Amino acid sequence: MAVESLLRELLEAGSLTQVLIQSERLSEAARLEPEAVEALAAAIFGEDQIVAIAALHAVSHIENDATGAGSMADAALVGALRDPRPFIREHAAWASGRRRPDAASIDPLIALLVGGGMGGMLAQRTLEAWGDDAGELLIEGLELALEQHADASVRRRVTETLGLIVGPRATAALNRIEGDGREAGEVREAAREALDDAQRRDSPHAAATRGASKAPQELTVAQLFLGADIDAGLRTVGSGNNGGIATLLVRLGDALVNGGRRDDHAASEPAAPVGRVLTLSRGGDAPSAPIAGDDRTRHEYAQIRLPITATRAEDTWSNFVAARRGIARALADHGPVHAIHLRMADVGTLAAWDVARSAGIPVIFTAAPDPHALIESLEHTGALTRQNFGDHDARDRYWLRAQLVRDLARAADHTVLMPRENLRDDLHRLVGIEVGDPAQYTAVAEGIDVAVIDEAVTDARGLASGATAGPELHELRELLQQLPPHRRDLPLLISVGRLHRVKGMSTIVEAWEDPALHARCNLLIVGGNLARPSADEAEQLAHIDATVDPTERAAHGLLLVGHRPNETAARWIAAARFGIPGLAAPHGVYVCGSMKEEFGLAILEAMAAGLFVIAPLRGGPATYVEQGRTGLLVDTSNSERLREAIVEGLAAAPRAANDRAIASRALVSERFSIHTMANTLAGIYAAAHQRRDSASHTDSDSHA
Repeated sequence: MAVESLLRELLEAGSLTQVLIQSERLSEAARLEPEAVEALAAAIFGEDQIVAIAALHAVSHIENDATGAGSMADAALVGALRDPRPFIREHAAWASGRRRPDAASIDPLIALLVGGGMGGMLAQRTLEAWGDDAGELLIEGLELALEQHADASVRRRVTETLGLIVGPRATAALNRIEGDGREAGEVREAAREALDDAQRRDSPHAAATRGASKAPQELTVAQLFLGADIDAGLRTVGSGNNGGIATLLVRLGDALVNGGRRDDHAASEPAAPVGRVLTLSRGGDAPSAPIAGDDRTRHEYAQIRLPITATRAEDTWSNFVAARRGIARALADHGPVHAIHLRMADVGTLAAWDVARSAGIPVIFTAAPDPHALIESLEHTGALTRQNFGDHDARDRYWLRAQLVRDLARAADHTVLMPRENLRDDLHRLVGIEVGDPAQYTAVAEGIDVAVIDEAVTDARGLASGATAGPELHELRELLQQLPPHRRDLPLLISVGRLHRVKGMSTIVEAWEDPALHARCNLLIVGGNLARPSADEAEQLAHIDATVDPTERAAHGLLLVGHRPNETAARWIAAARFGIPGLAAPHGVYVCGSMKEEFGLAILEAMAAGLFVIAPLRGGPATYVEQGRTGLLVDTSNSERLREAIVEGLAAAPRAANDRAIASRALVSERFSIHTMANTLAGIYAAAHQRRDSASHTDSDSHA
C-alpha cells in the first residue's frame, strides 16, 4: 500500500525538512487510497510528532467512498480536535478546513477560537470556509460562546468571526452587539467593522478591487511588513520586530520612485518606471497629499490598525481578520495597485495573499528557506527532534510557515530568490521547489543605500581626525565615556540588530565574556526596546544579564544601548572602523551572531563602511564575504567557534585596512546597491502586471 510505504519513508527520512517536503506525497496518496485511513489515524497518535502532523493533514484529503473511509476520516479529525496535545488540535483545525462541515467539529473549533493565537486563527479560517454550508449551526455555536464568555478579547474574536458568516441572522446579531452600550468598546468595534464589510459587498477583502476600474496612469506597487512600525525616518529600527526589513522597505520604496538614481553602477534608467510605492506596516507615517515633482511623496505609507498589541509572536495571528480587512481597505484607498510584493511567512503575508487573490492583483514573493534553514540548524544542534517537533511547532509555527513559503513560491506571479551558495540545491533540498524557469524565478540581491554609509564614513573619519562630532557621534562619545578609563584604548566589537533568539545577541555576549576576548575589545550592541521589551527581547536580556551583571555592564566593557535610527547606527558602525580619540581604538570589528541570516543587510552596511565582519556560515553572507580578507564565516550556533573567529577578526582588522575597505565598498556598491535592486524589481513588477493585464483582456475578449 502506497500510504503505508510512504509512512515508513517519513519515519526513516534523514531530516525534518525532508518530512515537510514528502508530506505532500503522503496527502496525495491518501486521496487515492482512502482505505488507508486507519494507518494514518494510528500515525497521528504515534511518538514521532512530525509524522503525526503529516498523517493528520493526509487524513483531511480522504474523500467519501462506499467503504465509509470519509466518515472515518471525519471521526479522526474530530478526535484530533479534542486531543490533549495542543499542536495536534491546531493542525486538526487547519486540516478540517479542507473538508465539508462536520457538526461534531464545531464546538471544539469554537473552543480553539476562544483561545486565540494561531489555533484560534486556524479555527476561524475553517469556520469561515464552512459558512456557506453550515451558517446556521455556526451562528448558534458562536452565539452560545458569547453567552458563556465575558472576557472582552474573547467576545471580540467571536464577534469578528460572526462577521465572516453571510446571512441575515449573522447581520442581526452584529447589529445587536454594535448597539449594546454594555459591550466593551473593542467588541462593538469588531461588530461595526464586520457590518461595514457587509456593506462592501459582503466580503472582507473585496474592497481592494474598487480602485481597479480607475484608468492606470502609473505603475503602483505595494509592499508590506506588519510585524513592525515602519516610518520614513527609520526611527524605530532595531526595536521589537523592526529590523532590517524596515530599512529595506523604506530605502527600496524611495529608490523605486526615484528611478534608480544615485547609483554609480546601475543603469541610467530603470527597467520600467514605478510611479508610486505604497508601504503598509503596523504603523508609520500617515499618507500625505502628493506634491508635484517631489519623489518622496510618491512613496506613501499606510498604517494597518491591528486590535491586538502583540507582546509575543503568537499574538500576531489573532490579528488575521483585521489585517486582511485593513490591507484590503488600504489597497482600495490608494488604488489601483498593479502588483504587491510579499516577504516573510507571517500573518501579514497570509492576509495579503487572500486579498490579492480576491482582487486579482499580481503577487511577487521573495522566497527563502526560512524557517527551513533554521529547522536544519536546530536539528543539527539536537535542539529540534522528531519527538519534540510538534511542541516547538506550537510556539514557532514551522509547519505553516514552511508550507506558506512553498505554496507562494509556486503560485506567485513571480518569485524572487535571495542569492546564496548552492541556491538551487538548497531550495530543492530544504523547501522542495525547483527554480529552473527564469520566467518564474529570479535571484535578486537585497541592497543598501551606499550614500548613507558614505556620509557616515565621512563623519566618522572627520571625528577621528579632530573634527567636531555631529549629534549622532556626540551621543556615541557620551556612551563610551561610561567605560572605565583602562578600557578606553580598546577597539569596538559592534553588532546591530533585534534582540531575538535567532539573532544571537546573547551568544555574542557569551563569546565576548571569555577572558581571552574580553580583554581585547569592548562590546557595543545596538538594538532592542530596553524601556518596554517584548517577550522575545526580555528573553534575550535575561540571557545577557545571566552572563554580565546588568549593574556592571559599562564597567565590564558592555554597552547595551537599545535601538537607534538607521543613520545613527551607520555612523556608529563607521566609528568602530576609525576609532574615537581617547575613547575607542580604531580597527573595530562587526559581528553578526544570527543562527541563520538569509541575506544580512547590516553586514553589508558594515562592509561598505570598511569594517572586517564576522558572519554566519549559513545563508546569504557566504555569497559576498571573502573569507579571511573582508571577513570570516563561522558556525554561529557554537559560542566557542564564534569567540575564536572574533579573536581572529580583531587580529586581521588592522592589516591592509584601507585596501580592504576600498574593496568591500566597491563590492557592495557594484552588487548590493538598493538602486540596482530597485531597477531589477521594477522590471519584474511591470512584467507581472502586463501579463496579468493581457490575460484579463484575453478573457474579456473570449467572453465578448
